Amino acid sequence: MEKKKRVGVVGCGIISDVHIPLIKKKNDLVAVCDTKFELVKKIGQENTCNYYESFIHMLEKEELDVVHILTPHNIRYEIAELACKKGVHFIIEKPLAHTYEEANKLINLLKLYPDVEATVVYQNRRNKSYIRLKDELKNSNCGKILGLEATVFWRRDLNYYKNAPWRGKKIESGGGLLINQAIHTIDYLQDIGGEVKNISGEIFKLKNLELDIEDTAAIKLEFKSGVEAFFSGTLSNFSNTSISLKVYCQNGTYTIRDGKLFLNKDGEEKVLERDEKGEIKDYYGASHEMEIKSFYDSLGKSEKLYLPLNESLKSLKIITDIYKRGDLK
Repeated sequence: MEKKKRVGVVGCGIISDVHIPLIKKKNDLVAVCDTKFELVKKIGQENTCNYYESFIHMLEKEELDVVHILTPHNIRYEIAELACKKGVHFIIEKPLAHTYEEANKLINLLKLYPDVEATVVYQNRRNKSYIRLKDELKNSNCGKILGLEATVFWRRDLNYYKNAPWRGKKIESGGGLLINQAIHTIDYLQDIGGEVKNISGEIFKLKNLELDIEDTAAIKLEFKSGVEAFFSGTLSNFSNTSISLKVYCQNGTYTIRDGKLFLNKDGEEKVLERDEKGEIKDYYGASHEMEIKSFYDSLGKSEKLYLPLNESLKSLKIITDIYKRGDLK
């Protein structure tokens, strides 16, 4: 039986509610950290583990094997850097950093620490619907891919930002809808489309006008493969609806929505695959567990089952390019 890993968590926001139970299934949660003392004390006591306000103190005092970095985007690099120096493996929630440049810097840092393993959480790639879609496309079951379309229509009110003010500050989050909510869906587009040839798009503020981040975006992508893609998204919708991904092929159209993969062919639509339901929020899905398990199962082994950090750069590069191309309207 494999020895349990000693694990720490930095950042006790809502996503920690997903990570902590999964850590405790097979490993030892020995410490949690957050700058909000009452919050981290509560979580530490609930999980019978040590708690810290400073990640520096946590990493200095605890003998950790793995740390989960679930913090505001702009401080992830410094936590990862200290983890590397301590020889601690780490998992980072998406995005890898608040800018493409800093994410690239982090990847280059890891080259100096070959014994440290790291991954970033793009759990939606492990959804059963997406895995089946990739198999369908690989086998050309409906012929050549012609085009892609994706949407994210969600709702975020000011309370969402008041509960965690960093989300509404570009200097800390890196941006709004694109980097924080839609990055998984944009990852789908680039993962299917391949290398990007041209990007154009606009970002807007339609709802929470006092914030300096976008809540709405429209993007046109052209890939070197000849495939075109269009993305539209907003956080100004009436409610949180299912993301949608369509793949238009010569002989049919695949659609991911409502946790299912559909195929529309010859005027008839049928369900090809269904995702498992998540325990926290439906639109998180249930694939965090597979993503985290693949990382732990790979530690110290030659075969790496987790997502390489380089893969996370691709969607972040698209988002960064959009941010650089135009002013927030």
